[in-house]
Amino acid sequence: MKYLIMGVPKGEDFPSFEKQIPITTIELQLIMGWVSDEESFHDYRLTESQILKIEKACSLELPKDLDLFLTSRG
Repeated sequence: MKYLIMGVPKGEDFPSFEKQIPITTIELQLIMGWVSDEESFHDYRLTESQILKIEKACSLELPKDLDLFLTSRG
C-alpha cells in the first residue's frame, strides 16, 4: 500500500500539494488509531497531532498553510 499526503488550500476543493510518504500500514495504524486494516482504504483529514507524528516517523516537513489529508493507493 502506498500512502500520500495531499494538501488543499483553505476554502478550495483541489489539492495543490501531493507527496508519497515512506511509511507502513502498521506505523500508520498507531498514528491514526486504526483498529482494522480496512480503515487504511479511506481518506482522512489530518489533525495537528497526526501531522507531527507523520513528520517525525517519515523525517519530513509538511506544509503548514494547507489542510492536509491522508489517502492511499493500492
